[in-house]
Amino acid sequence: MKSIYALVTEVVSELPTEYVRVAAMRISSKTDFKDIDSVWDGQLAQSKIINEFNVAAVSSGLSPKEIASALFAAAATSDYFYAENKVDVLWSGPKSTTIPVRRMEQAFCELIESAERNLFVVSFVVYKADKIYNAIRDAIGRGVRVSFLTEASKEHGGSLDVDPVKLLRSKFPEADFYRWERSDSSQPAVVHVKCAIADEKVALVTSANLTGAAMEDNMELGLMISNRHAVGRIANHFSALIAENVIKKV
Repeated sequence: MKSIYALVTEVVSELPTEYVRVAAMRISSKTDFKDIDSVWDGQLAQSKIINEFNVAAVSSGLSPKEIASALFAAAATSDYFYAENKVDVLWSGPKSTTIPVRRMEQAFCELIESAERNLFVVSFVVYKADKIYNAIRDAIGRGVRVSFLTEASKEHGGSLDVDPVKLLRSKFPEADFYRWERSDSSQPAVVHVKCAIADEKVALVTSANLTGAAMEDNMELGLMISNRHAVGRIANHFSALIAENVIKKV
């Protein structure tokens, strides 16, 4: 038989934590495990994992309050882990009638609004993304340090006819701007990354450029990642490229 602690882990992994908390509250009010099936609502009481949990709880030698404490602690741990390791699917373009996904522009604005210290935005091109621009302007107004990395214009060794830095600097003169100035022009390459990082805690990684069309009309896919380790690695990689003068402030 599995241990009660292993089964607590499985129960919290399989059920919404709000269900687990309700059951834990009911268990904590008991003096023994009589009618323990009744603490689980509806069909949950008949499920295999709940039956195994109930049998293990009775034979564990622990009190109802101790079992309830284990459930409360596991549920809190699960909520914390999910909050720190959350991945949302983002989309722009045509909607389906069956799969709900977050809209790209809305999520981008929410990421910008969440920034407290710094915001790093990377895009191949920028053009007519007014809602995003407004959110960035608000972030600068509350003291967030904003930085941009874009593809360079042909004038600066890149591939674009129009310089994104010039456009963005006219809107956000307080921001910092970076370019990847390739030393070997015989090997053409571009800044094709599209992402935004807030406070090294949350990152949006997307196929969408910072343009109105990409936010609203194009078929674009992205992920919003809330994982300090993964996001920190992305942010630190850009910081290292800047420190090593691969990406240069302009």
